[in-house]
Amino acid sequence: MDLNHYLANKFKIFNEYLERHWQDQPLKYKEIQTLLFFQAYTTIDLMARTDINCSHYSEYPTLSYYYQRIEKYIKIPAKELFPASFHRPYTQILNEFKYFSFYQDPLHIQKKIDHIYDLFQKIALPNSSHGIYHEIYASLQHSIEFLHDPNINIQQKNKLLYRWQDIDNLESASAYRSLAKIQHTLSQYQQQSLAEKYQRLIAQNENNRIEFKQRTTDLLSNKKSDTWIKACFAFMNTRKGYVFIGIADDQSIIGIEQELHEHFQGSLDLMKRGLLDKLAHESQKRSNIYTTLEDIQIEGKTILVFQCNKADRPLYYKGELYMRNNAQTIRVPPELIACFQQEYYC
Repeated sequence: MDLNHYLANKFKIFNEYLERHWQDQPLKYKEIQTLLFFQAYTTIDLMARTDINCSHYSEYPTLSYYYQRIEKYIKIPAKELFPASFHRPYTQILNEFKYFSFYQDPLHIQKKIDHIYDLFQKIALPNSSHGIYHEIYASLQHSIEFLHDPNINIQQKNKLLYRWQDIDNLESASAYRSLAKIQHTLSQYQQQSLAEKYQRLIAQNENNRIEFKQRTTDLLSNKKSDTWIKACFAFMNTRKGYVFIGIADDQSIIGIEQELHEHFQGSLDLMKRGLLDKLAHESQKRSNIYTTLEDIQIEGKTILVFQCNKADRPLYYKGELYMRNNAQTIRVPPELIACFQQEYYC
């Protein structure tokens, strides 16, 4: 048996063992544990690898204990497996979080937040870094926004900060449980902020920046409709705008639940993927650059919101050019296309 085949077989056995015995562990905890094992496994002599017995791994409750069992085979310290460009400012931020609750004066709180944001800006995180660091980076950014919001009371802020202290040691399973709780809190906060933003937009009624669609399928014929696609193209051709799915013309919140059940097997992810794929196909994937799709809970119902930004060139839908004029999506007549391009793209 050649060396490459031997190694591949060992990795296969280890992965199969993880699949059978680590279902109850947090996913990221398992990923880093695998990373540490591979680091050890690939830096020791071939003969020594046979001494590592996969059947003993269920005895290792934490990464620290796990690391001690195999550290004699590792050529570099565990900390160096992860980017120092992340850890240095991250440790400073956690230290600032620790004393944040001591500040009561709004001016001092603002200065503290500005200082934390400056530290956050110093984090250098290569794209090749382990996925957990990108998750922590995004959560830090959203936590700073959370702390900056004057509508959030100090008790809620302190509760979030307290959970950050558990993420100091990434070698413990509790760190990943705390991160999951932080992400859940921030997700609820972002949903609430977006819901308030979109409720304000809905209150404006349809105009040159806002379009309402009750469904993406026709209620009578039960066939797919393309009016929402035309609206998205019109905004991308004219100006930034929002296409709401699940809102009636009279501004009432209908939601997409019925359409989800009828056409998308009750799956929100399936519906979002389908709509984005349809838009990307019709725009030759140009819409991927200019549109985002969000799902928001308002009044207990789910709505979808396409945020469309103006494209850098006219986008045609089935050979036709659409634009936004006041509260209407209209087709640009062929004889006016030159004038349209001069006004919006020159």
